[in-house]
Amino acid sequence: MDTTVKVVSIHLVAAIVAALISVSFSLGWLGFKNEALAFVAGLIILYVIGQVCQNLFGEEIKGFSAWLWDGILPFAFCWFILWTILFNYL
Repeated sequence: MDTTVKVVSIHLVAAIVAALISVSFSLGWLGFKNEALAFVAGLIILYVIGQVCQNLFGEEIKGFSAWLWDGILPFAFCWFILWTILFNYL
């Protein structure tokens, strides 16, 4: 598999997990509602997954542009869209 596909796949799986955690904070499943904490939790997950991918594929992916298009944007789009859908329908 190509490195780009691996990095995007890892970020998309992490985005699904981040959306579920964000929804749990937004809907109060943990005993309190806090959308700001839900947003921060997603950013922390993005940072951790970025560091994991950097350790796994750091030599193969060079430059900020590659990380932006292969990691940050797919994560952000999937996370926000799934968070919004789940927030509205649960």
